Amino acid sequence: MNSKSAHPFARLLGRSLLIAAACVPLHSEKERPPQAAQVTIQAGREGCTVELDSTPVGKTGESGGLELTEVEPGDHYVHVRCPEEEGGAHFISVSDGDKVEIRHEKTAPPAASLDPLAAAQARVELRQHLQDAVRLRARGNVEEAVSNLRAALRLDPENSDLHRELGITFLLAKEWKRARVEMLEAVRHKPDDADAYNGLGYALEKLGDLQAAIEAYRAATKLEPADSTYRQHYFGALAKLAAQQVEKKK
Repeated sequence: MNSKSAHPFARLLGRSLLIAAACVPLHSEKERPPQAAQVTIQAGREGCTVELDSTPVGKTGESGGLELTEVEPGDHYVHVRCPEEEGGAHFISVSDGDKVEIRHEKTAPPAASLDPLAAAQARVELRQHLQDAVRLRARGNVEEAVSNLRAALRLDPENSDLHRELGITFLLAKEWKRARVEMLEAVRHKPDDADAYNGLGYALEKLGDLQAAIEAYRAATKLEPADSTYRQHYFGALAKLAAQQVEKKK
């Protein structure tokens, strides 16, 4: 599947679907200071680079571990890459005050070949999960749609289209933080996905990070200069930032 065949978010934003689905809440994001979670990464060796939602946060020390003490409650992807090894990703969903330990095992080399029958079965299962997710999302069953997309991602964790679909689902449910995390994963695995950059920009704009939103919209516009929706979002965010700067000078 390509980025244009899987519900381009640029078009979704321009239609009534976003407005209609906006009334489907997933979880209310209460305006209260959350208690940070603590995440410990154990890689078993020194010098492994750790990223939290695509942001570098440090390297494992002599003990082979790294402790993150200020992790915001919610969904996150922790990427660990050790010297001379393939990197690995770990999905976590933490609550206020949680203490979570991630044990990063040495990544096994890719198999020389995959049983054709098993591969075909996995593709069928993944496609079914995706179709079910889109159908459930259209009916407003957001939690079930998310469950199906998570199941699909367990079959293919690096599938950028699945991460983008999850991001779209969270955007429709006004879950801006969760949408941001999934769109970051989408562009990590497919840096030329303009729809994912556009969705990332929208989530960031809703979170109040206009500068980062502008950068994401700019990336979408550079990838697809002819798309008027991307340009509209980009220039709209620029205008909003300029208005804020003028207001601050008053």
